[in-house]
Amino acid sequence: MPMAAPPPPSYTSPDPPSIDAAPEAPPAYAFPTAFPVGRARPAPLVRTAQLKTHLALLHAFADLKRTVELKRTVEAARLPPGNTEPERHWALFVGLAVERFERWCNALPMRGGGAAALPPVDVLMVWHAYLLNPGWYSEDCRRIAVLNALQSDGVGGVLAASLDGDLGAQLASAPSKQRVDEWVETTHTPFDPFEAAAQLTSREIACPKCRAVLSAPYINEAGTGYLQQRFAIRCPHQKCGFAITRDTLALRKLAADLASEHRGLGEYIAGTLHTPTDVADAVRARTIKTAMLGDALKRPATATADAEYADFLVRTGDYKLDKLRELLCEGMRGKGGRLIGRIMSAYVDDRIFSVELVGAVLRQGSFVQKMYDLQWTQPGFFDSAEDEVALQHAIARYHAFLDLMSSSPASFFVPTLDIDLAWHTHQLMAFNYSKDTLKYVGRFVDHDDKVDESKLASAFDITCRAWTDRYSVRYTHCGCPLPGTTIGQRLARLVARGRARRAESNSYLAPSASADADPSLRAATHPSDHNAVFAFHHKAASEDARRRRRAKVAKRARREERWGGVSADTGHDAAFLTPVPMYYSPVQGCAAYVGNVVDGARCAAGAGACNAGGAACGSGGGCGDAGCSGGCGGCGGCGGCGGCG
Repeated sequence: MPMAAPPPPSYTSPDPPSIDAAPEAPPAYAFPTAFPVGRARPAPLVRTAQLKTHLALLHAFADLKRTVELKRTVEAARLPPGNTEPERHWALFVGLAVERFERWCNALPMRGGGAAALPPVDVLMVWHAYLLNPGWYSEDCRRIAVLNALQSDGVGGVLAASLDGDLGAQLASAPSKQRVDEWVETTHTPFDPFEAAAQLTSREIACPKCRAVLSAPYINEAGTGYLQQRFAIRCPHQKCGFAITRDTLALRKLAADLASEHRGLGEYIAGTLHTPTDVADAVRARTIKTAMLGDALKRPATATADAEYADFLVRTGDYKLDKLRELLCEGMRGKGGRLIGRIMSAYVDDRIFSVELVGAVLRQGSFVQKMYDLQWTQPGFFDSAEDEVALQHAIARYHAFLDLMSSSPASFFVPTLDIDLAWHTHQLMAFNYSKDTLKYVGRFVDHDDKVDESKLASAFDITCRAWTDRYSVRYTHCGCPLPGTTIGQRLARLVARGRARRAESNSYLAPSASADADPSLRAATHPSDHNAVFAFHHKAASEDARRRRRAKVAKRARREERWGGVSADTGHDAAFLTPVPMYYSPVQGCAAYVGNVVDGARCAAGAGACNAGGAACGSGGGCGDAGCSGGCGGCGGCGGCGGCG
């Protein structure tokens, strides 16, 4: 007979709140000094001051985006004449920001890891999005030599330290001379992103075939620039003339990693080193790489140098990324399973990162906009004690979310906006995040920022049921805030209305028993859908799933009304029926690379890195690792994460 499950933890404050105050008085919460997560009771892993600082950072990102879209000048984003769509200006501006971030990262080792000043806001925005892919970030910082500096106290710690410091003041004022001088000295480019945009015209790339260095324009009128969807350029050398595309650049990057044997952790393939239980599993990574190379791709005796071996791999793959992938799959269990999709998602261009950072920034933009629309990013919004309670509530719910993941390792849970804010804040402190989740949840909790919307919608329903079963309170209280009052005043009224049920009004997971029927509850418990991706290559199936979900939501609302409840607010769409919008494309496809779209065939091959293409692991289908039993979660894919925020 199986053992009975332990009772759920209690998420209530030590003492009942006072309910005799006037309705406008703040709730008398005594914020707990520890929260149960798994079998432990750690002190709060994030603090309200850090959430406030993070919100100030999001406000700066929102301001930057509005500035770029309002300018709409050819000079600002170097667009061809006639392109006036603000989204396109923003996407290309983000592309230049990623270029600046890469140049900064490449220059950091030359400073000996001593940089300690914050980079410009556009670069901070890219770094922020990178940190919100914590599994890839953690692996890259170990595997890629030039990124090691991001883990040093001088560089990697500067953003985390700023969450406890004066980041908000720095962002609200002109940059200090130290910040400007350090940036210019490190990158030899202007600190101001608009000045830099006017100067950044081209990128040096190496021909994947002859290795000659050439200059590729970022943007041109033909739409074939490096930052544009149809990037293509020919090698100018007469004896070569090779047609260079993003795929062939990715081919060379993959071949270089496969050929390397002399870079320590850097010799391993992306997506194979970091697992949910070991941030640097070199034995597993070595086993996978050996299996991938097999006999057909074994290093020939004539290739004494890594570069010569990489040339051999590129030639053997007939200069085609898909062909080399097929050869690599031959030596892997189950032809690579889901693992090969995860690996290939890291090889989409020649940048040093395993995450496609333009798309990552654009996806995070949805969350930034939601926080901005809720007014949470406004300066001073949480200055009063009564308003700060909302952030305390978010922190409590985040710890309960971690506890839920620790109780069900194989489940895929979806956060609400308030939980996601606390989760994102925790991830910005990369070292602490890794240490905390391994210690308290029992595994590294990854954060998948691109999930098919249908899967996300189903997972959100499961999360709601699991939360209710474990804590006996509702997970989401859908009802948009009314104008004219502060968030703390609304919460105070909810608590006052719950006088008849003191115990529940005292819970940090349910501020008021009457909240279920109150439309003025703040909208922070809406699901966080910034990572929802609409699979255009399965358009009919996706739209059919949307219709079924709308009917389900409407049926639930009618049932609640018959029972005397208040149905969900109809001023906005239901969870995950509005995925992350793609900013431009003449063709339809799925969100994958540079915020662009790819066709169904390529996505199905896993190159697009979306779940619809099978690029992420965790559904139990096996990962192709020689040591994997198919249950998965041990492959470093999203199966070990338990969350999708």
